[in-house]
Amino acid sequence: MPPFLPTPSLTLHPTLLNQSTFSPFGTVIACPLPPSLSTFPSPPPFGTNILPANQSTALKHIDISPIRNLYASASSSTPSKPAMNMFSCFPRALCRRGKSLLFDIEVLERHPYTTQTFIPLSSSSSSSSSSSSLGEREAQYLVIVAPTLPPTPDSPFQQLGPPDLDNTRAFWAHAGQAVTYGAGTWHTPMAVVGDKRMDFVVVQFVNGVAQDDCQEVMLKKEGGICLEVKEWEREGKARL
Repeated sequence: MPPFLPTPSLTLHPTLLNQSTFSPFGTVIACPLPPSLSTFPSPPPFGTNILPANQSTALKHIDISPIRNLYASASSSTPSKPAMNMFSCFPRALCRRGKSLLFDIEVLERHPYTTQTFIPLSSSSSSSSSSSSLGEREAQYLVIVAPTLPPTPDSPFQQLGPPDLDNTRAFWAHAGQAVTYGAGTWHTPMAVVGDKRMDFVVVQFVNGVAQDDCQEVMLKKEGGICLEVKEWEREGKARL
């Protein structure tokens, strides 16, 4: 059973996911090209991170996100292997309190020795990263993260400390964005909001040792940390 942590009473207001605000926690992966671009550009936007490929019928974006394997530092000394899985994530139920729709954070997890990348199986052309109206997008998911506190002698975890719940952050992400959580980053399990299922390819390393692969903490449900989901309330897309 994961340990329960004392939970502050916080109401978070998600902001749109972008690399500048998410950088302490990982990497946002999104194509920089405009969705309307359907032919090889002339002149092409060559640079250190973009190269022509496939007989100039494609652009290759180099090193878009780090892949880290830190299992050599795990105390179990169990070898790891790369893993690619698919998660079919169904819309989360929201609760109504007064005039607000809320998503309660009940659990945080981290993967102490590996990055973890979530890649939506949706066309990036279906969502524009420059749009500010969340209701116009077909699919949305929440990216909820927390910094890590220094370890304490009575910590139930090895090497790394518990989450800094007072500084939990929340972001809206759309189907044209993938996200990589940095190794050891506290985050919620995938939370899809809206009317439609989202499928994700998930890439990470594993070694089969439970405490090496995934560590969890439980939070107080009601009166703890919640997200106010105003955007979906306005558009009538919340699942109650």
